[in-house]
Amino acid sequence: MSKQYDVIIIGGGNAGFGASVALKEAGKSIAFIEELDFGGTCPNRGCTPKKVLVAAATSLDTIAKASAHGISVGDVSLDWKALIERKDDMIGFIPDAMRGVAEQRGDVYRGHARFTGKNEIQVGDDVLRADHIVIATGSKPRPLPLPGADL
Repeated sequence: MSKQYDVIIIGGGNAGFGASVALKEAGKSIAFIEELDFGGTCPNRGCTPKKVLVAAATSLDTIAKASAHGISVGDVSLDWKALIERKDDMIGFIPDAMRGVAEQRGDVYRGHARFTGKNEIQVGDDVLRADHIVIATGSKPRPLPLPGADL
């Protein structure tokens, strides 16, 4: 299938969604392409799950210091499996919710985007064309050659 859009947005994270707000308000036709999870790294694998884990660590630290305030606390332990389940429960809805937002703003294509021309992208069997293409695929950290970086 071949389809023409005003704008193709490659990447379903914050940058792509930010661009889509103004584009939708301007009445532009939009195609989203996402290979992994809608929402991007921060809510799915980064910032948000980290906050759940840090909150548990902070709670444990606070409990460990309770005796300094005259509070006696019995044995405290961490149920790692329960913590991971809580983290998963708190973020599990994000990809589907963000995909729903993308579908309200334009057409959604799942898969790897590949440029096949100046204004042409192929995703699976679909060929998409647009006057403008936004590359909002995020980034990956560059490994630093430091001792212990491989740990």
